[in-house]
Amino acid sequence: MTTLVAGQIVFLECRQTRLYAEIIQVLAPRPVGWIRPLAMVSDTQIIALGTELNSATLAIDQPAVPDMLWPLDQLQPALDTEVIPLLATLSAKADGPSSLPTADSHLDQLTVSEFVRWLWVDRQRSP
Repeated sequence: MTTLVAGQIVFLECRQTRLYAEIIQVLAPRPVGWIRPLAMVSDTQIIALGTELNSATLAIDQPAVPDMLWPLDQLQPALDTEVIPLLATLSAKADGPSSLPTADSHLDQLTVSEFVRWLWVDRQRSP
């Protein structure tokens, strides 16, 4: 297992959708950590989750989606080749619409809580 650290970008994946998040704190005595959701991403759409990217410092400010406590073994580290374009897109969205326009997007009505429900249901079904 890869050691995850605070400040690292990770993702959870379910039903062709990824929830990207930043690790805020790793709780050493238990294999869990606090994560701050940044964006939900599918093949056709990116939804910023109400965080504002401070382009001067490249820091995430003012989270609108609550931080979550999550098992570290379920988090997958995001590659730099995924993170850099994602952060650039989130930064550009600060001046534009909250999501990329698509005609048949399944993310239009998806919330983080629904995504988490999907994830837990799917993981309960898997051996």
